[in-house]
Amino acid sequence: MNNWDSAVTDFLTENNYSAVIKHYEEIIENNPDEVTNYWYLGLAYLLNEQEAEAQTTWFIPFSEADETEEELYTQQLTKILFDEGRALQSKDNNALAWGICQTLKDINPSSIHNQLLIVELSITLKIFELEFITESDILEVLSGDNPPEIDLDFLLEVLGEVLRVANKTSIDFARSCLIYTKADQKTLEKIKYCSQFMAMENLYHNYSIDLLKMALEYAPKYVEFYHALFHLYTPVNKYPEAIDIAQRLKAQSSELQDTILANSLLFTGYMMSGQWSKIVNIREQQGQIWQDFINDTPDLKNSTFKQAFLSYLMPSLYLEDSLNNYRTVCNNIAKIFYDFHKPPEENVFSYAQTKEIRPLKIGYIGHTFRRHSVGFLGRWLLHHSDPEKVENYVYLVQGHQDDVTKRWYQSSKIKEFYFGDRDINRIGHKINQDQIDILVDVDSITGNITDLILCRKPAPVQVTWLGLDASGLPSIDYFIADPYVLPDHAQKYYQEKIWRLPHTYLAVDGFEVGTPTLTREDLDIEQDAVVFMNLQNPAKLNPDILKCQLKIIEATPKGYLFTKIRKDERVLKDLVTEVAKENNISLDKLRFLKSDASVETHRANMGIADVVLDTFPYNGSTTTLEALWREIPVVTRVGESFAARNSYTYLVNAGITEGIAWSEEEYIHWGIRMGADEGLRRDISWKLKQSKRTSPLWNTRQFAQEMEGAYQQMWQIYLETSGT
Repeated sequence: MNNWDSAVTDFLTENNYSAVIKHYEEIIENNPDEVTNYWYLGLAYLLNEQEAEAQTTWFIPFSEADETEEELYTQQLTKILFDEGRALQSKDNNALAWGICQTLKDINPSSIHNQLLIVELSITLKIFELEFITESDILEVLSGDNPPEIDLDFLLEVLGEVLRVANKTSIDFARSCLIYTKADQKTLEKIKYCSQFMAMENLYHNYSIDLLKMALEYAPKYVEFYHALFHLYTPVNKYPEAIDIAQRLKAQSSELQDTILANSLLFTGYMMSGQWSKIVNIREQQGQIWQDFINDTPDLKNSTFKQAFLSYLMPSLYLEDSLNNYRTVCNNIAKIFYDFHKPPEENVFSYAQTKEIRPLKIGYIGHTFRRHSVGFLGRWLLHHSDPEKVENYVYLVQGHQDDVTKRWYQSSKIKEFYFGDRDINRIGHKINQDQIDILVDVDSITGNITDLILCRKPAPVQVTWLGLDASGLPSIDYFIADPYVLPDHAQKYYQEKIWRLPHTYLAVDGFEVGTPTLTREDLDIEQDAVVFMNLQNPAKLNPDILKCQLKIIEATPKGYLFTKIRKDERVLKDLVTEVAKENNISLDKLRFLKSDASVETHRANMGIADVVLDTFPYNGSTTTLEALWREIPVVTRVGESFAARNSYTYLVNAGITEGIAWSEEEYIHWGIRMGADEGLRRDISWKLKQSKRTSPLWNTRQFAQEMEGAYQQMWQIYLETSGT
């Protein structure tokens, strides 16, 4: 930064530029041959909004300079003005910094550093125009054969700001930076981070895809881009592209970790696109590779893999109901993940809690506090919390906010809402500084940022609830369950202590239901037809459960299987139609409903169903609750794993036993029976209507009391065992 005379330091701090001017005028009067003083005197004039005087002052040395001196003087003045612009920027005095940059632009229009600073400041000041890049020399200089030396940290700082402006020119700028830096690690990491930020926080999926596709041309072996691209393609239903990027990664994989990653992506891509026939080989290979990984964990060079490999276990939940197999692998992988990411002993968080009687500080951490199943289901616990017992803190990570966030997670029931982006250190320190007593994880293995924070244990007690099966991380103390969602013998398979609430691990006050846009008259079926509804996406709708559903409609006169298209219309139709043909089921018995405009409309249109057919081994969760709230009978098959028992606990806690099956044969039996017996369906609907007044599933006040009671007991155990 600038080397102002030490005598003017206080004047500059006080913005007393007149005093600075007077000081430098005196210095020049005593030593008129020192050129540098003219640069600083002119700068003082400029800061004092006396631009004409500044230009006159700078002209004095230039007027007597030869060609060599003129070039030297230009370089000196350029550096001084640029450094002052950066100094002002660091103090958030961006408007004044902008003025200095404009002056410097007239003096030295080819200064690449100044051109970059102009771009960055214009974005900060919200006056950015594409011309600031396209009409400058930036792109040509960066991608030229003999570029000048540029401060790389500054260049990447500007790149980060530019990439937050979603347009083609921003991608062109990133391309030029890649050329200039020869696609070095820092540049690649910056582009990956910005692409994920723009997709997750600002929902610019297509822009982020285009950015990464461009970057991949310059770094074809950078594994992180494949991973990021895959997870940008799938939310916008570009499954062929997602599968292609996973296949490209697998083709070049030489490391065990890259193969695990590629297989996991292919696994997910095939499931989401209904290509179940391709999953078998991947599944078998992945199982063996996981064992190799557990037996001889390699040196993890791939940072994306290292930070996210725990989440690669999730596809297994869709394929197999084996508590022993899944939990054994999950616990082993979670332990390895934890060992990589636990803090060194000198950085372990300390806790300042005492035994004073006060409300417990409960923190909820996750990326789904929004229009998401977890966001809709989790809100009721916080809404009915007792302020005399708990203070609620919400930590939103790597997600975006919407109306659900604002209404339910930034409400008066929340002591503090914190949006932490993806900065693991910042979020962890914030949780610890807030002195959270119990941190509740609602992501499990679905959010790697959350997992990385939990490994550091910023709170003395950590609990997993709601989002998925337990993660297996050694830093998690408890897993919230109930008497039904896990079998009695489940504890021996869990690293976490299973904490069973007395009735249900989840209760809701219901759901907002919109106005129906679909009636039976719109369906092209008989008035007395029996509508079986399948609400799940292709990842849950495996051929085995689909065959069972097709057997039910085949055995039901005037029975129809209505499949709700949630993502890709062609994929789901092809899957259901193919299985129907293989099993000689008339295609006339199949109907497909397009996705609704909103989740409220979706719930309203569920009313056309006579029976909802659940999936296995991964049950519905929110969809089952929505069906029960709409008083629609549900047929579910119960397994032994958490994912295979969600609908079971909901039905039991709603007072319903009809439709609960313990085998494939019983599932088909219940489906056929409900299809044939209209009176049975009416009885179940009546029971569900009555349950809203009496059952634990809809009694969120009672549920909140039971959860907060559990928190109190957990805290007491911590105090007794920690010596606090």
